[in-house]
Amino acid sequence: MKRIVSAHQPNFMPYLGFFDKMIRSDVFVIRDEVQFVERDYHHRNRIRIDSPRGEAPQCKWIRVPVVKEQIDLKHIRIKSRVRDKNVPWNIFMLRQIRSNYATAPYFVKYFPELDLILRIQTTRLIDLNMAIINWLQRCFGIDTEVIYASQLNYGKTGDPTKDLVKIAEAVDADVYLSGSGGRAYLNQAFFDASGMEILFQSFNHPVYQQQYAGFVPNLAAIDALFNVGNILSSQRVRQSTFEDATSAMSTRAPKGASNR
Repeated sequence: MKRIVSAHQPNFMPYLGFFDKMIRSDVFVIRDEVQFVERDYHHRNRIRIDSPRGEAPQCKWIRVPVVKEQIDLKHIRIKSRVRDKNVPWNIFMLRQIRSNYATAPYFVKYFPELDLILRIQTTRLIDLNMAIINWLQRCFGIDTEVIYASQLNYGKTGDPTKDLVKIAEAVDADVYLSGSGGRAYLNQAFFDASGMEILFQSFNHPVYQQQYAGFVPNLAAIDALFNVGNILSSQRVRQSTFEDATSAMSTRAPKGASNR
């Protein structure tokens, strides 16, 4: 049986597609050795909020205050003394989450552990993000092995494709599973030369009942967790199909958050 590896940056409260890719993989590599990008999802994500009657469904950003530097993600520091509405940033974030999800069916079951995680005073963004990712992995019943890229000593080159091939080789994988956005930048020739097969995630975001009218996709995964519980079935996802490199490379990558 072929050994599948995938990789992703350690985003803050990732969306369901992150965990869909994790389920499909034998090994999931956390790209903690890449540079922090302010406009990405490294320190922020979206949650659902109510909207006035007759208006389109709405969401809002929640953010972790960080020292914004052009350095590796693993070194990004949290501004622990930042206050919002005269309370510590993490307490204000918890209040926002509680205010918008308290009536969701699974809120009482899952929120207490998230509350504990966000109350811990961590100094590095990677530690907070991974605590949340590990918690969500348990909530979704995912047993995939998780490894930090910085611990592989794979010989980083700075070339996106070469580095992914090296990461896959470092964990003895036969197949690299890319997100759909990889179609736009990965060089198929490097995978072919290494004998590494490449597949592309084909993730269709599920539509479920949110706590407010209408539906907004691609939110932080806590939205699905609080509303419908464990929406990801490992057995169902593993049995679903991938897109191979031949068909995927001939298709333009779709726009939007589903490429994360």
